[in-house]
Amino acid sequence: MKFLGALTLSALFAVSFTSQAETSQPDVAACPGDFYSITMPGDAVQCQRFDDDMPASLVFHTPMEHQQIIDWYKQAMPELDVVSQFNGRVVLAAQQNNIRVVVSPDNDGSQIDLLVIDTLLARQ
Repeated sequence: MKFLGALTLSALFAVSFTSQAETSQPDVAACPGDFYSITMPGDAVQCQRFDDDMPASLVFHTPMEHQQIIDWYKQAMPELDVVSQFNGRVVLAAQQNNIRVVVSPDNDGSQIDLLVIDTLLARQ
């Protein structure tokens, strides 16, 4: 009888833990073609938008290797320059510092964090 009680209690904890894990997951949406004026690679996945207020941000994953996505952004948006490199992360920014692209190495590619400081400046 004690075994059945322990098994039932264990099952209840497992269901409770699963429910909590599901609700704490970030909202992942389909990736847009661009984010404000920032170009997006076609292979972007797992997009998470945080753009209810300014500054706005979008985080996504790409299977491109670290240097490959940096080169891609420098070609797609020539106004971006490398402004910082630290701990494997590279920050690209527009001259007015209104757009920032942070490239971080990831196990299967790269994580990209896009930050738009001001939409009026970003669209110029």
